[in-house]
Amino acid sequence: MPRMTPWRVIAEALAAEGVERVYGLPGNPLHLVADLMEHTEIDIVLLRHEHSGVACAFADSRISRRPAVAFGNPGPGITNMATGLLEASSASLPVIVLTNGTPLESDGKGAFQELDSVAHLAPVTKWATRIVDPATTPWVMARAFDVAVNGRPGPVFIDVPTDIGLREVDMPAYRPSLGRHRSRPAADAVAAAAELVGAAKRPLIWCGSGAYASGAAEEVLACAEHLGAPVFTTPGGRGIIAEDHGLSLGQTGLYFTEAGKSYFDSADLVIAVGTRLEEFSTGGWSYWPRDAKFIQIDIDPQAIALNQRPDVALVGDAVLALADLRDGLAPLDAAARAARRDEIAALKEPYLARVDAECADLRRPIRARQVVAAINRIFGHDTIMVHENGGADLWSYYWPYYKVLDVGDDIPMGEQTAMGMGIIGTIAAKLARPDKQVVCVSGDAAMQMAMMEMATAAERRCGVTWVVLNNQALGWPQYIQVLTGKQEVATNFHVGTDFVSVARAQGCEGRRIEDPADVDAGLTAARDANKKGIPFVLDIAIEKHDYPPHFVMHHEANFSS
Repeated sequence: MPRMTPWRVIAEALAAEGVERVYGLPGNPLHLVADLMEHTEIDIVLLRHEHSGVACAFADSRISRRPAVAFGNPGPGITNMATGLLEASSASLPVIVLTNGTPLESDGKGAFQELDSVAHLAPVTKWATRIVDPATTPWVMARAFDVAVNGRPGPVFIDVPTDIGLREVDMPAYRPSLGRHRSRPAADAVAAAAELVGAAKRPLIWCGSGAYASGAAEEVLACAEHLGAPVFTTPGGRGIIAEDHGLSLGQTGLYFTEAGKSYFDSADLVIAVGTRLEEFSTGGWSYWPRDAKFIQIDIDPQAIALNQRPDVALVGDAVLALADLRDGLAPLDAAARAARRDEIAALKEPYLARVDAECADLRRPIRARQVVAAINRIFGHDTIMVHENGGADLWSYYWPYYKVLDVGDDIPMGEQTAMGMGIIGTIAAKLARPDKQVVCVSGDAAMQMAMMEMATAAERRCGVTWVVLNNQALGWPQYIQVLTGKQEVATNFHVGTDFVSVARAQGCEGRRIEDPADVDAGLTAARDANKKGIPFVLDIAIEKHDYPPHFVMHHEANFSS
């Protein structure tokens, strides 16, 4: 057996697993960086903060549907990475984080940056471990990739103590992980589900991040077209269907639109694919069609009946479960299928026309709906939308104001909605898919949490656009103050940030927009700069407390004084 250090094995393991980039920043470059440089072709993406490394791995993993890797430092470096790991856990993404830990020989003695890292990160990962024997490194790495991608995917954390990581020992050869295991649901459950589908008059398909992660777009579309049934998504399921398709009816829960909710409320069968039906996706579990039957498809048995008891549960991979279900369906009468499609079109067409008219209204102050619709029109197909988290940027979540035009071209956060991660992850989206245009819609609060990484985008010549919908406030919390008759305290930014100057200081370009007539020109300038590898910031002054209709309805019902 050759003599190697754990870090050398880790570098070679990452290459063997097909990792193309790692994101982070070193404390001591002898830990990982040196071995990556000397023994692999893996690209090392230097960020400004450990949190940023995990945010980039999050976006990379989402858009590539593969494990992505971040690295950082002990102590505060580890605590900086916890938020990103929490979000990756919430979004079921296979993010793998590596760090050099404090020396094993001084464990518990008050070593510099000492932290019980495994205990700290175990609650926000699928597996957290520490290498204590150098010879176990190949097993740990293969196990990390297996754990990250199988069952419900999720993040893994590996602590490599400083003294262990540089110890040279006889090392067994690395054997790559086995990859993803796909399982089928039980045949009797499939038969029961097919019977429910056959009896349904108004079925719908509701897709979450599990459907997206499985790569089930073709199967979802085939089932939808076979049934003439509409497709709804959670934020995590967005991108499973092109949203200009006739059967797309947008999102659910907080993100309902008039046309979508009208059909949803009258459905008699819900087929949920790869969603745990979390609070935001269901409007606090308050939105559910009365008396509808429920088929739940999920690879994770623990997701079944988590908060809504199904009539039939299909435990298995979304691709295989949908294929089996479709094979078990009796032929559908063509007239019935056409009638369903006609009903969906009758709901959508007048609504779409009304939304188009709203977005064409160039009133002052600028309304966010105008901006997100203009992004669709000017950037068009092959554009990855990276979402941020806040009140104004919610418009990018709401179909049909913004439509995801191509399967897979959407990066939302998970249920934790950590602000700033989308802004940072935009860089990784472009690195992972240089053939795509990449746009992030953000509020001004989120941009202030992450704007140091503009310099990283400039260094890497990432032609991306950040659209900052700027109301100079924490708009969502302030809206609750307005609804409850409270003073606007601790929600206004009385000194605004000049995002264009900040962008230019970091090697990017930018433009401030206050006139609605200038929005299209600004987006066109950003798109053209991106083609040259120049990152661009559009700082757009928007109307305060202009929110999508269902968002307003939901909040007025829960907060009005």
